[in-house]
Amino acid sequence: MNRMFDFQCEDGHIFELFTNSDSRTTVCKVCGKTANRMLSSPRFKLEGTSGAFPGAYYKWETDRMKKIEQERKQT
Repeated sequence: MNRMFDFQCEDGHIFELFTNSDSRTTVCKVCGKTANRMLSSPRFKLEGTSGAFPGAYYKWETDRMKKIEQERKQT
């Protein structure tokens, strides 16, 4: 399966490459030297307060606001 990975060469050039998940090395696009795959941070975002994924948090927030609005109409 192909995914996006970060690579760094011996000279310190860092670049992204869409490649097979088994690939550990490639050729640097700048200097042509061997570049090794780097350990990089995951590419997803969590909501800062609850730690939930943004979609789940926004759904909860929307549902909560609807419920509050319904309760206000009932009083």
